[in-house]
Amino acid sequence: MNMQYSNGGWPQIYNSSGYHKHITYNDNAMVNVMILLDEVANRQGNFSFVDSTLTGRSRTAVAKGVDNFLRTQVVVNGKLTVWGQQHDSVTLKPAGARAYEVPSLCANESVGIVKFLKTRPATSQITASIKAAEEWFKAVKLTGSRIVKTSTDVTLVNDPSVTTPIWARSYEIGTNKPIFVGRDGIVKIQAERY
Repeated sequence: MNMQYSNGGWPQIYNSSGYHKHITYNDNAMVNVMILLDEVANRQGNFSFVDSTLTGRSRTAVAKGVDNFLRTQVVVNGKLTVWGQQHDSVTLKPAGARAYEVPSLCANESVGIVKFLKTRPATSQITASIKAAEEWFKAVKLTGSRIVKTSTDVTLVNDPSVTTPIWARSYEIGTNKPIFVGRDGIVKIQAERY
């Protein structure tokens, strides 16, 4: 809990520098911390022994984290979308990290956030956040495509026989076009799908 920023987010690494200080949703890092603290706050599972001081601190940390989710949800043209892999700890905007982690809208991390928000008591802001994210997911799903992995690359190929939707890991902010970034940091936009 000492790692938590006053804005409710958590960094990847405490008291670090560079991208490690960004609020980290990548790999569900922050969501997993909040799940743990929620269990502590409610004395669930192995946490039945926890005293009221720690449960109160945990409950406060979770509430601040939820507020952070609501404040970092990316708005494009006045409309709520989803979240990035990491967000700047000051501006709260999506931020880059490793070469292949560019500022973008990220489906995987956003699923974890939405699932967590669905465990919270409904408020108008939480309900609007979830609804907007679900609408975004519907709008950006990819159909008639499949992923092909080789020893040197991963590509998206058109395949009309595929009826199950898939989602890209990352989408360009403002266009919702799927983007693919290699370890070289070069962004490839899947433009022909739109």
